[in-house]
Amino acid sequence: MKKLAVLLLSLCMSAAVSAQSQISIVTTIKPLQLIASDLLGDLGSVEALIPAGASPHHYSMKPSDLRKLQQADLAIWVGPELEGFLVKSLKSTDAPVIQLMGGSEHKEDEHEHHEEEEHEAHHHDHGGEDPHVWMDPELMLSASIEITEQLIEQFPDHKLQLQRNQERFASQLKQIDDENRALLQPYKQIGFIVFHDAFGRLIEHYGLNQQAYITVDPARAPGARKLAQIQSLIVDSGVKCVFIEPQFEAAVVRRIVEGLPIRLGQLDPLAMDAQVDAGYAAYLQALTRSIEHCLR
Repeated sequence: MKKLAVLLLSLCMSAAVSAQSQISIVTTIKPLQLIASDLLGDLGSVEALIPAGASPHHYSMKPSDLRKLQQADLAIWVGPELEGFLVKSLKSTDAPVIQLMGGSEHKEDEHEHHEEEEHEAHHHDHGGEDPHVWMDPELMLSASIEITEQLIEQFPDHKLQLQRNQERFASQLKQIDDENRALLQPYKQIGFIVFHDAFGRLIEHYGLNQQAYITVDPARAPGARKLAQIQSLIVDSGVKCVFIEPQFEAAVVRRIVEGLPIRLGQLDPLAMDAQVDAGYAAYLQALTRSIEHCLR
């Protein structure tokens, strides 16, 4: 009986030590969660603050979100250009913060300037600086190195496994990227339109022919003038496909393409239906397969 009690106590202590050693990462959006999960592997858990179907441009922090930030070992975000709501909250965490765009400073005047832009110009219009960095596999390869180096600095005992995870991530990403280029090569001249100005980095990376986007802010319905321009573009330019998004009602898009010889496809900028276990490369592959399917 005494041996059994000692064994149970030992198991409980081992479980407690194991739980304490688990690394906790918080990301803002699900695409970053996919990348961080690939890099962390079974060394811990990665949680996205923003639900997969919600827009980072209009999200409001909840008390539970703040608690997650405060308890995290590492926080990863794009930057104030995308998640302006987070600037003040990041000051409440002692965890290292990786900002993928625009440096690592989180200043009060930056936040105030960002809020002014939101009211004056719908801050989704980025003035040429596209915050959808996860659409560029080359940038995400660089980000994977930065994240891994930060984790090794914090958790040197896991250095070898973290390095292996990053090497595997890089290898898978290169393979999928090469496959995507071959898949899309025959369709590089075919014109298409996207619903939301979120895919510019992906389009540029693969040299595709995006003709227009319907809205810069997916939470706001496009006006009648914009819709008329899109409809004329479809008729005059031989656009073959219009891509909608799973997060938003597509009735307005369906109306302008009704009766026209054009296909409707779907692209998901926020990885709403992506499986975290499948990883970032699989999400990137799903995007390009959706493009190829609609343009073929």
